[in-house]
Amino acid sequence: MRFLILGAGAVGAWIGANLIMARQAVTFVGRMPFAQAACANGIHVTLPGGETWRLRDVDVATGLVEALQRPPLAYDAVLLCMKAYALDQAIDELRGCEEKLSGALFVAFQNGVGNEEKLAVAFGERRTLAATLTSPISVEGPAAVRLERLGGGVGLAALSPDRAWQPIAHALSRAPLLSLKTYADWRAMKWSKLLLNLMGNATSALLGVSVAEIYNDRRLFALEMRMLREALAVMEAHAPPIAAVNLPGQPARLLALALKLLPDSALQALLSRRVAKGRGGKYPSLYYDVANRSGRSEVDVLNGAVAEAGRRLGVPTPVNAALTEMVQQAVQPDATLSPQAARRALEQLVQT
Repeated sequence: MRFLILGAGAVGAWIGANLIMARQAVTFVGRMPFAQAACANGIHVTLPGGETWRLRDVDVATGLVEALQRPPLAYDAVLLCMKAYALDQAIDELRGCEEKLSGALFVAFQNGVGNEEKLAVAFGERRTLAATLTSPISVEGPAAVRLERLGGGVGLAALSPDRAWQPIAHALSRAPLLSLKTYADWRAMKWSKLLLNLMGNATSALLGVSVAEIYNDRRLFALEMRMLREALAVMEAHAPPIAAVNLPGQPARLLALALKLLPDSALQALLSRRVAKGRGGKYPSLYYDVANRSGRSEVDVLNGAVAEAGRRLGVPTPVNAALTEMVQQAVQPDATLSPQAARRALEQLVQT
């Protein structure tokens, strides 16, 4: 199989390295620092036990047009591994090269919900696949990544019942550490991943603290549980309802069940240690967006997606709406929202 990977950050480098280890043909499209490092030294992957992969002679381009001007001239799949806020630009570029990608399927690895629908509008449901990654990957250099812990993997689901996607699933299943699992319901897979992505993400970004600290704070933990229960209520309000499913290494279905049946005191004892351990020491994605004042973040497809679906379905989502608005403010270069002010606002929200 011939794979084109757009976005050579942590996710793209990890997925691509695994495909290379499975003897698949892979071309990376990444920024200049990645391209220079990969061409000079290859891609370096560090595993939790100390083992390393050093992948030499990788095929790298710094732009889509460049990648499509050299062999292989046709790709079986385009793996979109950029952040969700960069997907619109990627789709525009891909549509400009549609003739050379006429036989390719498009696989969306973005966090959050709403990304697959954009790809389906642009290229059709039959050519769109939804994907999730539950392995914690950190970046150690321009072409160097680390797997923080074993046990995660890739989820894959088709938007269409067409069977054309099965060779891609087979190729991914041969990769040594992707632990592929396929799903019949792509919405269930993506919303289940959304539940996991919501945990501690916006709160950590606003307060500048780790998820472990949040889950050990009684009031902040209560806020987190309200946020997650809002998301579950939105899932159940869909027609038909969206059920949570377990993902590779992540029992999202059990999480949903616990949120329905257990009080916060029992949940805190159950989740505080597990969530901190599951992140492998990583801060969540929104934390870096706020810390860097980048002007953009994925909050719109995370908490914002819950709030928007709640408005559409008539489900109250005040916590997700408030977190979305606060993160949108905090990522701006001229943001004035301090962690102290954010904490006061969040603690007031818990009391309402």
